[in-house]
Amino acid sequence: MDGAYREEACGASFDCGPRSVVFHPALEEHAVIFNSVARCFAIEIDATDVRQRYDARIPGSLQHIECGPLAWVLANLYAEFRNPDACSSLAIQGLVLQLLACLSRTDCPEADRGRPSWLDRIEEIVRDGFRSRLSLEELASDVGQSPERVSAVFRRIYHRSIAEEQRRLRIEFACERLRDRESSLAEIALDAGFSDQPHFSRAFKQVTGTTPARYREALAPSTY
Repeated sequence: MDGAYREEACGASFDCGPRSVVFHPALEEHAVIFNSVARCFAIEIDATDVRQRYDARIPGSLQHIECGPLAWVLANLYAEFRNPDACSSLAIQGLVLQLLACLSRTDCPEADRGRPSWLDRIEEIVRDGFRSRLSLEELASDVGQSPERVSAVFRRIYHRSIAEEQRRLRIEFACERLRDRESSLAEIALDAGFSDQPHFSRAFKQVTGTTPARYREALAPSTY
């Protein structure tokens, strides 16, 4: 949530900062090295319980992911944990299942099968220009493919449309900007590429399940 640390696990060594997500399989040995104060949110999942209750599996490999959908799910979990109400138990249960779905998809190597080389170029254009207006026709022309093929292949590999990926990147950018409490929601909305604050708030809640204001509150240092 705040600060940074270094982790060693499965022969790998990597740095973790705000919005980093790390998944450890059961019984995996790992070392965490703190050089400064950090604040983390940890969730322990019982594989047997998940299998019996939901017929779902727990991924079997170490995963280290920077930002993205998993970070949003965990931020929402943290918000429910810090500000519980009568519906929080049900909300947390649903978010944990969403967390497992995201982890399982990331752990699945089949998603890369049949991936054309030109898709890397599409991903690069979208990643670099997500705050501007993107055209499917222009993207397809850049890689010499038809718009229909680009759209279909992108959805097959990433399980979302190019427009949804652009919106995801805008929200990811906004999540980082929300750490700066000096910036207004309207300023962040425009900087992220949204037409206005209401548009930004609707898209943010659609993607993350919470409002920008509540997400910003969840990032505040805990008083517990």
